[in-house]
Amino acid sequence: MNKKIAALLLAAVLLVITAPAGADRLPEERPDDYIGAMRVVWCKEWVSLREAPKKTSDRLAQIPLGDIVYSCVPTKDPRFYKCEYQGQEGYVLSGYLIPAPECEPPLSSAVKKKMTMEELKGNGEIVLDWKDYNMSVVAVRDHVQENKRKWEVLRIGCFIDGTPVWGHEEKVEEGQLERLKVFIGGVQDDWKVMLYDGGYGLSMLDLLSGKEKWTLSVANCPLGDAAAVAVDKNGTMYIAGSDGPDPVAITLGGRVLWKSDISDPNVFGPFEIALEDSKVLVKYRCGLTDEYRMVTLDSNGGLVSIGNQKAETAPTEAE
Repeated sequence: MNKKIAALLLAAVLLVITAPAGADRLPEERPDDYIGAMRVVWCKEWVSLREAPKKTSDRLAQIPLGDIVYSCVPTKDPRFYKCEYQGQEGYVLSGYLIPAPECEPPLSSAVKKKMTMEELKGNGEIVLDWKDYNMSVVAVRDHVQENKRKWEVLRIGCFIDGTPVWGHEEKVEEGQLERLKVFIGGVQDDWKVMLYDGGYGLSMLDLLSGKEKWTLSVANCPLGDAAAVAVDKNGTMYIAGSDGPDPVAITLGGRVLWKSDISDPNVFGPFEIALEDSKVLVKYRCGLTDEYRMVTLDSNGGLVSIGNQKAETAPTEAE
């Protein structure tokens, strides 16, 4: 990061430092006709998300049959609902939507609060320690027990010259797989903090404020435990989870580019993704002790090859 950009970041961050801490995902004031999550039905393959409530308006995205749109409200034209899909706001024909209250995201499952480094670390394990110039982001995974229930806790803190800027604490009930992940996304000089909650979805947090810019819900894109992640120079994210071996490519704006289809029951347990030229290389444990399977995909997620490789050190769950 050059010094001019860093100086601008510092000025912006100093403004954020004085802002009162709030809570993420709290219920906003909603209109009386608010419907919320709705499911796409009655179409052959997909419906259009349009820029305006007109059939002739520009198409922003194609929403597949069965996918979920969020924050739906009626419009003056009863033929359309205003809604949100994969980070975009637009309009969908009402005849292709039915309410899906079971897919409505939880109103609050995370808390935003500034923390000192000592408060952040607690008794947990550091899972992210990132620094660029004088700004740093640290994340800690912890496990706590409350009222005979075990919880997985992820604390994220952003600091500038060691001074807390913002903090984010996420908590989910503990399961067999880790459900909370954090990694740095974005592009050079415009980094973002990416947070994945296995029960909520993938969210992009602004580096300067910690505010959620968009969320890709698990209803539209389940990523399992997001066990393996890679980010290219354009900010596109490649994610594979243990619940399913097929990687997904997601743009910096939160849109799903493609979902791969490996269709091999002997390929499972991703632990690393590498990007080479126009190929995506995914390593899978597959239950082997000293071998792993290398799956090669093309730039569109198409399967190129599956091959066995011998590891110098057998990958373990801890890795």
